[in-house]
Amino acid sequence: MLERESLPFAGGTPPGLHAGRCLNRRHAGAQCTRCVESCPVQAIALHGQMPQLDERACLRCGLCLQCCPADCFTPAAAYEQRLCQTLAQLPEEQTALVCAAHPTPALTPAVFSAVVQHRRCLAALSPAHLIELSHGGRRTLCLDDSPCAACAIGAAQTAMRHAVDTARNLLDAAGRPPSVLLYSECAPADVTRRHRRPVLDGAQPAMSRRAFLARLRPGQSCAAGDNPIKDWLERGVPVPARLPQQVPASRRHLLEVLRAMGIEKTATVSTGRTPFGSVNADSVCCSACALCARFCPTGALRFDDHADEYTLSFQPAACLNCGICVAVCPEGAVSLDATVHLADVIQDVASPLATGKLTTCPDCGAVISPLAGESDSRCHICRQGAGVVTSLRDGPGLMADLLKRVAPHSDLPS
Repeated sequence: MLERESLPFAGGTPPGLHAGRCLNRRHAGAQCTRCVESCPVQAIALHGQMPQLDERACLRCGLCLQCCPADCFTPAAAYEQRLCQTLAQLPEEQTALVCAAHPTPALTPAVFSAVVQHRRCLAALSPAHLIELSHGGRRTLCLDDSPCAACAIGAAQTAMRHAVDTARNLLDAAGRPPSVLLYSECAPADVTRRHRRPVLDGAQPAMSRRAFLARLRPGQSCAAGDNPIKDWLERGVPVPARLPQQVPASRRHLLEVLRAMGIEKTATVSTGRTPFGSVNADSVCCSACALCARFCPTGALRFDDHADEYTLSFQPAACLNCGICVAVCPEGAVSLDATVHLADVIQDVASPLATGKLTTCPDCGAVISPLAGESDSRCHICRQGAGVVTSLRDGPGLMADLLKRVAPHSDLPS
């Protein structure tokens, strides 16, 4: 039985839920269940493929904050941001992070120079937070998971280990030491030698009067040219009313952190161990239907047509590796790579994936690219339909076509 009252963060404000951002709303083929699987008390459920949060059951632990690639859940308080500000003011020495539910945070092995307590569960920290807290690998950062075995939040240690592994992979790709650790991996042999250390509140960063006034000064936090990532991610991305495309704030944060470190040009990592994806498209099989670009939640895929040619381009920085593009492609032309070049991810570049000539479907008049080696030059809708479809773009046209098909075989009197 989960003792909700024993968790110090359980009485706080639940996270905000933006169900409209969910990948499942974008397309049923996403089949994303990460938030449901991460919640330790089943406070999140999918209803009609849309997430719903039971605020009475929610522990406010924060596990859902970093598991959702689309930022459906947002924190009510910026504890993670304040934690980064607190550690930024400390020397780059070995630092221990403890959660709000740690029973003895002040007692720690002598190997740590400082102990900082987070207001939430440590599993709420994303790989971007961990890299930032480690100052890009210059600080040895140890997440104290020693209380996890007895903690009521059983899923926290698994989520924490995944975030730590991802942060290490990215640090290694940048040529930095993998300095983010779990206490269970680096515990000293003699754990009885503990010393009492002052515990710093991660939500209360020290701030000089000058720094405080600088934060209040307009325009200081986002000076022109200091952080161009948001601009080049969203440059030229269409914003349709039905399927808006937006790069989540968590992705922009991760890109900022990686770009600050720098990435070796040859660095290649597995997409299964990082939050990035790599998309391929076969020009031979592509019919230029543009469904992959239309359903892409971030605009990582973009379809452009000029006169009688088309180009399908891909921007790795915005790809969430959600797999929707693969699910919607009717020709099987889109696939996902198992690896990604991180140098391509942090650059302002969109590379062409597929190009070809455009023509029109002889049945419905839709603009398409004829498939190589196929005798049937119709679009995928007409090829898969039973005869010519007058229109799939408006309700009356579709209904008229259906009535034409049913009428000759109907037993009903005319």
